[in-house]
Amino acid sequence: MRRRGFLALTVPGLLALASCSSAGSDSGTTTSDGGGDAGSGSFSYTPEGYDGLTVELDQKPQKIVADIYSAAALQPFGITFAGVFGFGKGAGGQGDLDLEKENIIGLDAEFSLEKLAAATPDLVIGVGNEKGDGWTWWDEKVTTQVAEVAPYLPVRMSGTPQEMIDRYTGIAKALGADVETAEQKQAKKDFDTAVERVRAVAEEKKDWLTVMALNIAGDEIYTSDTLGVTTMLADLGLNLVGPEAPKDSAWATSSWEKISDYDADVILLAETSSGYEENSLWTSLPAVEADQVGSWDDKRAYSYTVQTTWLNDLAEVLEKAEDVVK
Repeated sequence: MRRRGFLALTVPGLLALASCSSAGSDSGTTTSDGGGDAGSGSFSYTPEGYDGLTVELDQKPQKIVADIYSAAALQPFGITFAGVFGFGKGAGGQGDLDLEKENIIGLDAEFSLEKLAAATPDLVIGVGNEKGDGWTWWDEKVTTQVAEVAPYLPVRMSGTPQEMIDRYTGIAKALGADVETAEQKQAKKDFDTAVERVRAVAEEKKDWLTVMALNIAGDEIYTSDTLGVTTMLADLGLNLVGPEAPKDSAWATSSWEKISDYDADVILLAETSSGYEENSLWTSLPAVEADQVGSWDDKRAYSYTVQTTWLNDLAEVLEKAEDVVK
């Protein structure tokens, strides 16, 4: 699956605008609950998956702009933002992030360099491109323009939910946040309990239970068993079925006529899916007829509370599921 092309809005006098903006604003500062002054000392972080790259600042960043995926993952640590941008609004990637209270730099493929400059960020954080010098959906021109405003900290979007949470926890700690609060520890315990609940039902029904994760866009059907979230489900013992993805992609494509060839007792439907509700081939699938449909999102917010809610919802679907493809 591919995101649509990125829209760059070039703004004359970008750096001049940034220098004229109020440097004294406290909007979007890093915070710390008992972990010391988030703004004191230097900042250094070596992002995982980018060999030889280290982002260094003389002081810990006070004003951060982040893509929605990263903001949703960092917010639980008390980190606030001078601005947010990118994909995720209204989907799992937004998590508990209240976009009504955020300074929107741009949504989806839209991005305002003018708003970025006005936010005067010390650091921009988001899903990284291959080089790690910008957002994965920016073209080279926008990447260069953003670099003139603030350094970029890339996040490699790969790995299981636990691995991604660990990755963002490391970033939060580098920013000066306390990542060992009682609330965080309880959230981790709740997550582990939900994980074990899914593992238990997978073990109980291992002789017959099959699951297929779908992302549907009208006549286009995508499946995956190699993304981080589906890897986690397989590791927990669930038998994932569906067409095999090509070597150069995490996604396999299929048609309505072919997808019915894969017997699934439970279907997990991506929350961004559309154009399937009235399709007779959808309503005739055994899992759909039996109302054994759950949800999934390959970029659901990487926070313990958001992931725990989803895992418990999934466990409930699996616990109630019956063998419908005997």
